[in-house]
Amino acid sequence: GGVSSVFGRPPYQDNVVSVVGGSRGTPDISMSAAVTGGCWVYESFEPSGAGWEILGGTSEATPIFAGVVALADQLARHRLGNINAALYTLGSLGQVRQDPFQTGIVDVTTGRNGYGSKVPGYTAGPGYDLASGWGTIDANRFVHALAQVSG
Repeated sequence: GGVSSVFGRPPYQDNVVSVVGGSRGTPDISMSAAVTGGCWVYESFEPSGAGWEILGGTSEATPIFAGVVALADQLARHRLGNINAALYTLGSLGQVRQDPFQTGIVDVTTGRNGYGSKVPGYTAGPGYDLASGWGTIDANRFVHALAQVSG
């Protein structure tokens, strides 16, 4: 997480300007990424041959989140397209209502995203932060909320 030194803040991040300033802030949302407890993936494209591997990090989180968004596409009965604005709407609604059951976004309020003394990282706190974004998701509730907000 952190703020970009290249990209300016997009309009959908205007409601988190106090955190990101004039730059694009990341992450938007957090997902499981630990290799311990990672997900099993069957890879058939490896030059050394096909087989099962345990993946973590972005290689785990991205396809999981893509699958969740695909479920919201199906529920909405159309492609949702770029969901950034909807994600920030849901994040803001979750803060106002203080109810993750309505938005499916579960705020992560403790912990850091640093790595030892080499990468200090950021501290999670209430609302949007540079450690966890808006937090993580309750996929079942998030799918319904995303399909509704994305129209």
